[in-house]
Amino acid sequence: MQYKDVCQLDFLLEMSERQISAREFFSNVLLNSLDKNFDLKNVLILCFDKDNNFLSWTDRNGILIDCEEHPYRKFAANDVIGHIAYQDARRDHLTYFNVIPRLYKSTDIIDPIDYDHSAYVRFMEENFHAHYSVTMAFGINAYIQIIFFKYLEEGDFTDEEIEELNKIYIYVANSYKNFKKHEQAKILSNIQDEIISSGEKAYLVTDDFMHIMSYNKTALNYLEDILGSSIADQMSSTKPCTWLPFLLGGEEDIITTYRVQTSVIKNYIFKIYTYDQCYSHGIIDRYHWITISKNETGKTPDHPGTKLPLTQAERRVAELLYDGLTYQAIADELVISYHTVKNHVQNIYTKCGVKSRFQLCKLLKNAEQ
Repeated sequence: MQYKDVCQLDFLLEMSERQISAREFFSNVLLNSLDKNFDLKNVLILCFDKDNNFLSWTDRNGILIDCEEHPYRKFAANDVIGHIAYQDARRDHLTYFNVIPRLYKSTDIIDPIDYDHSAYVRFMEENFHAHYSVTMAFGINAYIQIIFFKYLEEGDFTDEEIEELNKIYIYVANSYKNFKKHEQAKILSNIQDEIISSGEKAYLVTDDFMHIMSYNKTALNYLEDILGSSIADQMSSTKPCTWLPFLLGGEEDIITTYRVQTSVIKNYIFKIYTYDQCYSHGIIDRYHWITISKNETGKTPDHPGTKLPLTQAERRVAELLYDGLTYQAIADELVISYHTVKNHVQNIYTKCGVKSRFQLCKLLKNAEQ
């Protein structure tokens, strides 16, 4: 492997340009850039979900999603290096923003006595004609792994090559960190637009790994009333929040569709929505946005039975707005277009004399009472 300072700069510039327009970071474009700038040709990207279930791999030929015939499926249980990377990542609470090298050299992990005849080497030889590997782990729970291979005749990775790979890890990790920051900023902006249009006054946004990405002061005041003043110290975007599962519920309670999950805690109404960022390699980054309001009646809100001057279609849209569904979720639920939903909402607002979802919900609640 050979690289120069100019190659490092070219790689970082390419990745920086990509973060503006690209939807995905770990892709063929990354593999091509590693080849062009560092002469790294035999490289594989593995993708997993947060529980270390295999999703896909990407090589120079493209993406191969997990399926019954996928070569990795039979090998998954024997991927000792992948499992170690996952366990280490969980132990260390690895995040998107880690830039400290995490490299796993196959000959350091597998006993030298067993190495040449191990299931791991057999898998490399059968699928990549390789005999040695170094794995880089990225992202929460190491759900992205990049594997660099060498052929038997090339010999194992030398100390100098490992040193170079450590530096390359830092280049990739910093580029990925910048990509995620740019991506999350766009996602938070989209979510906040939804919140503003709903008229809700208190909110927080989390990812699926219990990090709090955004919140406002009113939400913090409500949470302090429920959980105590020390809650402010735990509002972090880089460390898992210990009390957030209390709000989101158990794994079986987490919503998996666009539908809102509503709960009442200490006379506060929590409405929890999901926002899924899906990638072609199978990973789904899930975000939750949670609105909080005071429950004046002390009861869980039900569907309002209203006699407002609405058509049957408008009444159904109004009910779903009251439930907290987004415009797109309403369109999916009623099998109509997003544009049709917007027209219905405008008509509902006009007929009801309101200007926001918040005002509409108050009107519907009063009508029910």
